[in-house]
Amino acid sequence: MLRAGGAIVAVGLGLAVSAWSGYTVYRTGNPADRIHTVAPGAAMTLMHVSWKASVEQVDSLPGQKPLPADRQWLKIKVTRTALDAEGVSLRGEPQVEVRHSDGRVWKVLPESNDLPEEAKDHKVGTAYSYNMVGVVPRKLAGQVEVYVRPATYHVVEDESVKDIFKNAAKQKDPAQDQVLRFRR
Repeated sequence: MLRAGGAIVAVGLGLAVSAWSGYTVYRTGNPADRIHTVAPGAAMTLMHVSWKASVEQVDSLPGQKPLPADRQWLKIKVTRTALDAEGVSLRGEPQVEVRHSDGRVWKVLPESNDLPEEAKDHKVGTAYSYNMVGVVPRKLAGQVEVYVRPATYHVVEDESVKDIFKNAAKQKDPAQDQVLRFRR
């Protein structure tokens, strides 16, 4: 009986240590999100960029067929203002989604943006916007919040492909664990 009990404890301990080891390896490559909550209508600075988001409920969009009565269009505008040259180089498109407090998540689709094509045309202190659309249940349209995950990669003007790969090999990619939660 004592041996059987010891074997069960040893197996359980082995499984627990193995699971914990796997989890820590997973979290090393995929850190938990660090959520930064932003007050309604306010902006927040993160990684040399000031971010702001707004949501507008609309009944129809030009060129789109009407939605069922229980669905609602959302027009989302995410504004970025680079605060210095570092903020200008972090020009990648952010990942944006809307979430409800019950855990449901809806993706949004990019519609347009007014960012300059070239980094040299991107001005420090000037606000540029990403315009997006999404569909959520009508009864939750006023409750969902916008979550923005800014891109962490740098866009360097006139960098050769060879230099891009050389620099990428030298640098460790920063974790994309910073998320802005815009309250409504």
